[in-house]
Amino acid sequence: MRTFSAARRALVLCSLTLAAGCDDKPAVVAADAAASAMPAASAAPGASAATDMDAGATAKPTGKTVDTPAGTMAEVGDEIHLSGKTIYPPPECAAGGKDGCAKVKALRAKSDGVKLLRHFDGPGGQKSILLFQVSPSDKACEGGSLFFVRVSSSAAPQYSDVFEHCGPPDPMVGAMPDKILVNVPAHPAKTGGAPVAAKSWEMDIATGAFVASAPAAPGSKKKR
Repeated sequence: MRTFSAARRALVLCSLTLAAGCDDKPAVVAADAAASAMPAASAAPGASAATDMDAGATAKPTGKTVDTPAGTMAEVGDEIHLSGKTIYPPPECAAGGKDGCAKVKALRAKSDGVKLLRHFDGPGGQKSILLFQVSPSDKACEGGSLFFVRVSSSAAPQYSDVFEHCGPPDPMVGAMPDKILVNVPAHPAKTGGAPVAAKSWEMDIATGAFVASAPAAPGSKKKR
């Protein structure tokens, strides 16, 4: 039995099917060569696309999200992200910075979680002032310290001082036209002994200053 060469088989196939475009090059050989060349040619773009996708991937929220003037804030595991970038813990704090960035950053060492408590309108726009609370890692407290972050579309996040707290009870938060109040009423100490005194702080909405204030006397009314 005679054996046809690849070129002869290609010419016979071409003449039987009357296919257009037949030339002096064996179609089967040309197709095989093209097929073998395609993976090598497409491998590099495919690998590059996968790398770009991985590099540009944004972590999915695991908790609350809020749309702010600076983008979407999201709880992602034990971090807070703003437009895909981590803002808690702060990635870095300017040396000698006037805000509470360094104190907020230090909270990470003794906490294992953080959550958004409230958001408020401020100079940066609607929902531009965010209040967070950390969860102590030793589980000694039911709710830990609090801090504010002010965000803006034209400036880096600004961190308030830290309101040290170990719950219960939960802090009470209220807003006035010019300030935001955080208050913890007097309560029994978790380890017994003298009760823990009431504590109240307020944040100036215009300046971002977050400082201790005298708690209101029981039954008294604040002047408007």
